[in-house]
Amino acid sequence: MTFSPAEAVLFVALVVTSGCVVLMYRKLNELSTVGRHYRLALHDSAAALDQAREAVALLNNDSRELIAELCVRIGEAETLVARLDRARADAAPATPTHPTQELHG
Repeated sequence: MTFSPAEAVLFVALVVTSGCVVLMYRKLNELSTVGRHYRLALHDSAAALDQAREAVALLNNDSRELIAELCVRIGEAETLVARLDRARADAAPATPTHPTQELHG
């Protein structure tokens, strides 16, 4: 069985095409693997962002509670300062303002 030049060219083209198909198949498998890793990384990133969002929400709630508690405490402190100021004002006429005034008075 002899090969004509046209058959030889077709045979070489078939071998080259088969080689290209095998290389393309390998690259597609690599791409599929990379795509799988990309999907997993994207999923992990989404989960991390959800956890961060939940943490920020908890922090906001804790901050609101802390601010409310601080407002209550500031109000109590202002009331106490006002009472102390009144008590000092009520006691001021009975005692001299400076100890040196007693000596000269």
